[in-house]
Amino acid sequence: MLQQPTQKRPRCESNNNVNSQNNNCNTLNISLLSLPDEALNNIISYSLPRKECQVWEWIGVLSQTCQTLRRFAQAFAPTRIVLKDFESYFPIFSSTSIVDVRIGFLQSLQNCSWKRQHLKEFHVDPVAALLWGEFIDRNRRLANGVCNGTCTLLYSLLTTPSSFPELEWLDIQLQDDNIEGYDLITPDSLQLLPFAIPALQKLCLCKCFSWEDNTEVSPSQLKQFFANFQTPLTSLSICGPHWMTDAHVVAIMPIVGENLMRLELVRCLAWEEEGPDRLLSDFSAVSIAHHCKQLKSFAMVESDVTCHGLEMVVSANTGITTLNLSSNNKRLYTPDDRAIGIISRHLPRLEVLRNYWPDPRTPDWLNDSSLIALVDAQEMESGGSGIFLKLLGWYSLAPQLTIRGIKYAIEKGVKEIEIDRPGFYFIKDLGSDVKFYHPEYSHYIDGSYYERTGVLTSRHL
Repeated sequence: MLQQPTQKRPRCESNNNVNSQNNNCNTLNISLLSLPDEALNNIISYSLPRKECQVWEWIGVLSQTCQTLRRFAQAFAPTRIVLKDFESYFPIFSSTSIVDVRIGFLQSLQNCSWKRQHLKEFHVDPVAALLWGEFIDRNRRLANGVCNGTCTLLYSLLTTPSSFPELEWLDIQLQDDNIEGYDLITPDSLQLLPFAIPALQKLCLCKCFSWEDNTEVSPSQLKQFFANFQTPLTSLSICGPHWMTDAHVVAIMPIVGENLMRLELVRCLAWEEEGPDRLLSDFSAVSIAHHCKQLKSFAMVESDVTCHGLEMVVSANTGITTLNLSSNNKRLYTPDDRAIGIISRHLPRLEVLRNYWPDPRTPDWLNDSSLIALVDAQEMESGGSGIFLKLLGWYSLAPQLTIRGIKYAIEKGVKEIEIDRPGFYFIKDLGSDVKFYHPEYSHYIDGSYYERTGVLTSRHL
């Protein structure tokens, strides 16, 4: 009997699948990398996540594949960092719950210069600096560890020469009573910071100053800090230093004033152990008026400025459209409503007016009569076609401003109101097309990346 020829044993099916997949992957990689740059650029751009924080993760993966994709990954690096986005972070390649990668991200930012090379904006707020809510009470040590770790890394990043060579907007906005002694801005860091961010144009420093005596900044040190910048500032917001006096403002205005379009001095004072704190006064206002000629936004909050100082500033900057004179009612109030007359005369096209936290025990410069007078002056300026005032920021603690004045302003055209939650109940029915906002912090700082809460309705309260 003839023997049947032996048949070749087939390969394992699973091995065939693996080899086939490997071949397909190799072919895909070769085909992908052989595409023209424009096509490859389009493919990668369509693959990017929508959220900026996830884009950082995605380009980090691409940068570890091959030299070609690394080049494209670096080109797609976002130009903005909002650090709070990394506090509640959903990883792309993980099915786990929300994680906190703030410190890890800052460490990667420090280690990878290409991630910093083309950054234009860097925003830090309280959520980025602390762990919140019940978690702090349960595990304060870990919460403080995150805060200290964040501060240490930020300090290192912001004091390393050319760390952010193209950064235009630095916003450290820590408006929270739970954050004290966040020693990011000291006399030492002020000497180094201008060389770390040589292209800076917009600067917001809010409550990031230490309260230790040996960290006070002198007028000459602050002047040198601004003199060391290589580009002129167009926006400057300072909030919360306990050592700032009129002498500081007088020292820096010849350096920074000429190109400023926004200037916000919020709660800048010199703390006194005994007696009242020294607040900024007309000496500061006069210096601002002499050196600033193109302001669009001006805030002088919790100061001793009088009608004379106010008129000096606004008469030299008639293009101001946003004005914040909160907590200044004692000196600005006059029986003949002179303050609002100054505003009406020199800023007839004012669009935003804020007056937070007036003292309910003293007369307020913004009351029913003065608000109505401002609205009437604007209507006259427009020739009867409407008013320019769009937003009114107001806390209902001021008994002099009532429904009468608010209703009149709304009827004439005010469309947005920032108000505390209790006050919302009194005026929520005054206009169906009016948007009501609740400021999360006691003072709104326009030079920050602060986002107002959504439009208030009864459902949100």
